[in-house]
Amino acid sequence: MPFKSQWDNIGIEMKVNLDRLATYLGPWAAGEGPLYERLANAIEGAMDRGELAAGTMLPTERDLAGRLAVSRTTVVSAYGELKEAGRLESRQGRGTWVAGPPAARPPSERPFSAELYGGILGTQPGIIELTAACPPAPPLIAEVMAQVSPEELARDVTGAGTGYLPAGLPDLRERIAEHVSRGGLPTRPDEILVTTGAQQAIGLAAMLLGGEGQSALVEEVTYPGALDVIRGLGMRPVGVALDAEGVVPEALEDLLERVRPAFVYLVPAFQNPTGSVLSAARSRRVAELSARYRVPLVEDLALRNLPLDDGPLPAPIAAHAADGSSMVIGSVSKVLWAGLRVGWIRAARPVVERLMRLKIGADMGSPLPSQRLTCSLLPRMAEAEEARRAFLIHGYDALSAALGEHLPDWIWDPPRGGCTLWVRIPGGDARAFGQVAQRCGVNVVPGQVLSAEGRHGDRLRLPFVHPPEVIAEAVRRLAVAWELYAGTGSRPQEPVSLIV
Repeated sequence: MPFKSQWDNIGIEMKVNLDRLATYLGPWAAGEGPLYERLANAIEGAMDRGELAAGTMLPTERDLAGRLAVSRTTVVSAYGELKEAGRLESRQGRGTWVAGPPAARPPSERPFSAELYGGILGTQPGIIELTAACPPAPPLIAEVMAQVSPEELARDVTGAGTGYLPAGLPDLRERIAEHVSRGGLPTRPDEILVTTGAQQAIGLAAMLLGGEGQSALVEEVTYPGALDVIRGLGMRPVGVALDAEGVVPEALEDLLERVRPAFVYLVPAFQNPTGSVLSAARSRRVAELSARYRVPLVEDLALRNLPLDDGPLPAPIAAHAADGSSMVIGSVSKVLWAGLRVGWIRAARPVVERLMRLKIGADMGSPLPSQRLTCSLLPRMAEAEEARRAFLIHGYDALSAALGEHLPDWIWDPPRGGCTLWVRIPGGDARAFGQVAQRCGVNVVPGQVLSAEGRHGDRLRLPFVHPPEVIAEAVRRLAVAWELYAGTGSRPQEPVSLIV
């Protein structure tokens, strides 16, 4: 009589969805040992956690191999190992399913958990996030926060009336003006509008200057948040050529002539993502072009205070008599803490007044407690900048060393400042590779996301804002992902079918 499983009596009706199973497996390929063993361990871990209950039908070897971008042999071997261990059962014509009650597993053998890094890896369990280029808060934040007296906060409560200050706390506008002036752009407090972070500043500037159906010039790769704002307004971003010295003036002039954009958005100091700096000569030329064509310039200086080298930093473009409707954007998010949500726009007073009306429509004014804390922090910006520079240099050294060890064929130009490397991968498509990397426990930003035209598919933006041990682990996982993507990571060997 043929063997009958206990499940033959009730029928196997539960079947796990492919995408759900992939989620259960998490960054399974980042473990040690042969690839099929890592997959077997991950499936077993899902059983032990109760995510794959007894009787659950698993996908076919071919379907799972396609979803995980591995060879069918890898899945066959993983299933086979679990059958030998009594964790899976199968029958020709009926498929493979989870066998009887799961056994306890020692904690040391459990799959990778975000708890290993104290929950700093992001919202998805076990995933290292290389998507946000924002450093953590330095100890200075907690120190100054503890020193802000109740009397100071009470003074804001009683002195600010309703609490709606659309242009910002007067004390903060004064200190921001002093900070901007020290950077080479003389500024008065009435030329400052406090915003809820630099992202809102970009949004307000774009709303004031452009509208649906118009175009905006940006560097050929740029901050993706700005691209989101421009596209969200129904505008078309157009990329301007970029090299090691920043945006190319000749390319900018050609596009100003042909496209007639509503405005130009540039990140001239430690450009995101390349880390380049617009030279002094080019800054003057860009200012001249802005004035001649009467096209306002939105100059994003949110990264200006993040140098990695000792090279001189030119004055802002606006210091060279740019068009009177131009604006300069700043923020404390990178040097201090993004959680403060404090940014600003520096512009001529009439422009600030028009921006303020838009700000009223957006949120009536940024929260005063954050502004008060920032007001107390700005006098210590030099100290914060020095500490942040040391932190980022340490992170850059860790990332470049790990890439050199595990992915020596990946190349980049050393950035002069900022938080990111603009890395060229030796082949393939960055967006497709990013999907494989996610399955190995790392989220990355492909080059296409930062491009106005969806180009640069051979690039990744990799930030160095995590502790060195997290950076090292992230690169190790990227190396595993690259093996899989390149077709050399399966064992036994067989060509990898990539379905992304």
